[in-house]
Amino acid sequence: MSDLSKNPLLQYMARLAPSSQQTMRYILQDAADRLGFVDCNLVEVPWHRLEPGHVIALVAALRTDGYAPNSSSLYVNAIRGVMNEAWRQGLIDHEQLLRIREVKPATGSRLPPGRNLRRSLIRELMDVCAADPRPQGVRDAAIIALLYGTGMRKSESV
Repeated sequence: MSDLSKNPLLQYMARLAPSSQQTMRYILQDAADRLGFVDCNLVEVPWHRLEPGHVIALVAALRTDGYAPNSSSLYVNAIRGVMNEAWRQGLIDHEQLLRIREVKPATGSRLPPGRNLRRSLIRELMDVCAADPRPQGVRDAAIIALLYGTGMRKSESV
C-alpha cells in the first residue's frame, strides 16, 4: 500500500482539483499550526485525533484574528474533508465524524464600514457635475443622487 492509501490528508488532497490543492495545503498548514502542530510536517499531523473542541477553538482564533466568515468556512470545510477521509479509512467512527461536522464556521458578512458624508461635500460634487457640459456630468449627478438618496454603498450600486 502506498502512503496515499493510509493518510486522510493525502486522500483528501488527491480528490481536489489541482487548482484547489495549493490553497487547501496552505489552509490546512495554517490550521495545523494554530492547533499546535507547528513543528509537524503537514502529512504527519494526526488529523484523526481532532475533536470538535479543537475545531471550535480554531474558529474562535480565526474570528479573533479578524478573518472573514468566508475564510472561517474554508478552514472548517478543509478539516471536514480530511475527517471524511479519516472516516472512510476507518480511523474515526461515524459518531466522531458527525460531531466534527456539527461545528459551524463563523457566521455573518464582512462589509467595510461606511461613512457619512457632509451635505456640503455632496453639494460640491453635484455642482461639479452640473458644470460638466458632457453627458457624463448628468450621469455622474444621477449616480451620486442615487447613492446618497438610498444610502447604498458603491459596491451595491454596481
